[in-house]
Amino acid sequence: MRRAAMAGRLPPVWSAERGTMLEALLSLVANEQTAFDEDMDRVRRSHWVDTAWDLRDLARIGALFGIAPAGWEGVSLFRERLKAVIAARLRGAVTADALEHVVLRILKGVESELEQRYMELPADIRFGDRVLGRGVAAPAARGRFVEFPLQRRRADSLRGKGALRQPLAQLDIDNKGVEPAALLGTITGVAGARTAAPVLVNLTTGQILLWAGFLACGQRLHFSLGEGGGLLARVGDRDVSHEIWSGDGFVPGARFVPVRPDPQARPLMLARGVNRLWFWPLGLYDAPGLGSAVFASPLADLEQGRWATGPAGEGGRFDRALFEQPAAVSLDLWWDERQAAAFRIELPAGVVARPRPRAGHNAETERSQLFQLLGDVVAELRAAGVDGRVSALPLADEQRLESRATMLSAISTRETQRLEGGLGGISALFDTTAVDGARLE
Repeated sequence: MRRAAMAGRLPPVWSAERGTMLEALLSLVANEQTAFDEDMDRVRRSHWVDTAWDLRDLARIGALFGIAPAGWEGVSLFRERLKAVIAARLRGAVTADALEHVVLRILKGVESELEQRYMELPADIRFGDRVLGRGVAAPAARGRFVEFPLQRRRADSLRGKGALRQPLAQLDIDNKGVEPAALLGTITGVAGARTAAPVLVNLTTGQILLWAGFLACGQRLHFSLGEGGGLLARVGDRDVSHEIWSGDGFVPGARFVPVRPDPQARPLMLARGVNRLWFWPLGLYDAPGLGSAVFASPLADLEQGRWATGPAGEGGRFDRALFEQPAAVSLDLWWDERQAAAFRIELPAGVVARPRPRAGHNAETERSQLFQLLGDVVAELRAAGVDGRVSALPLADEQRLESRATMLSAISTRETQRLEGGLGGISALFDTTAVDGARLE
């Protein structure tokens, strides 16, 4: 086109027909002009995200916003990510809608470039469209946006030998969640003791929980949550939920302050912050298992008696101590606290649609690279001080199986009390009557 335009402007006497010297000269100049036009067009296109076709040009645009392409990203995927991140920043970036929009746009770019489909996405993703479910109850196949996720925590002090607790033992548990949490766990009987009616008290809230039974060595009392938030308790294969009692308003050492039991046993609730727990075994009249028990509501400052150790050591107070007892149980306590200032974006990654295998590409490596990229993008956009993460949900099918072995002890554990009595002799004769059981006349 350039050559024809230049030839049309020449005088009629100058012939620029194909094969002539003049036509060759015009073609040379026209080719240079065409190359220059292409370079200028490329310069114009390289200044716009939608029209730049070279990754280096897009990287220069991204450098203006502090966004660099990953080593494995192509042009279309980086363009989609660049536009999504910039748009999210203009809208504040820290809201759930903005973060979801960025993640979905990146997944859309993965579909077009890597030909990998992780979940069903609409053809046109607009800002504000809620594709991901909300909360852990949402189906995993469509992805989930979970705010204030649950995190299981255990009492740090109940580790190793710290799990062995004497009667009247107290421990502090710190619930750092945004709401009260149910305390669950396992109480295990230890060797050398039969714990009667184990009692747990939350001195911070005044709530009490007890089991009207006794634990032999090795037996485990396991607490779990049932439907509706009720408390389930098992000892081995035996359901003992009907023997669990709970109530509110417990006052240590108070007289004539009955605790009204709940119609259905409830777990101990941990208030926000530090909660002080108290364990002691309660002796029940007309019930077996008199060892390792107390028969009244003790005072909260009652402790195990001990001698002072060292010049600066402090022993137990005589009027606030019992004769020291061995460990009665082993405690393992946990709770699920709702994390403050945190969210999780959970995406299905167990089934990925790939129309055809790509030579030289590893599916597992590409998946790990993608979720690393998503995590970095969310970490960049989330608000300061907020724990935001992207996790891959595997394809899983769970089925609870329980297997227990019961070992029969050859030693009888029935509690008995030996009573010995004897009648003293009325008289004694030297060299005739035994000395034991006799007295001299």
